[in-house]
Amino acid sequence: MGETMRIAMFFKLMLISICISLLAFGLLPEITIITTLKIFAISTVISIGATALYPDVRGVKSGDKVAVVTDSALPGIIGRVGKAAANGRKNDQIKITLNNGTEVLGIIESYTGLITPAKIRIIYEEKLVD
Repeated sequence: MGETMRIAMFFKLMLISICISLLAFGLLPEITIITTLKIFAISTVISIGATALYPDVRGVKSGDKVAVVTDSALPGIIGRVGKAAANGRKNDQIKITLNNGTEVLGIIESYTGLITPAKIRIIYEEKLVD
């Protein structure tokens, strides 16, 4: 799941929560402004929680954009970009197709962040010698 998808998911959930809060306020006579604010607050917490936990539930899917690094200490934004060629969970070994077409083997170290792709540490890369 790309970083823009997570941001979009958060804003969609927030929009739904605002709509539910306003609908309840407009349609139900016993709902006060304070109750509406409480519904909105609870919905906001649910939106943040769903956005934060979704990558752990989903994992990495085939076709997801990933950051490929050679060292665990490097941040994912420094790595090369590739696409996952298989589904996987944290610490699973999967194949990645880099943008130049080569395939590498790596271990999933972290899932997608709010603005960063999943981080994969390379364990095998075939290099052609001229």
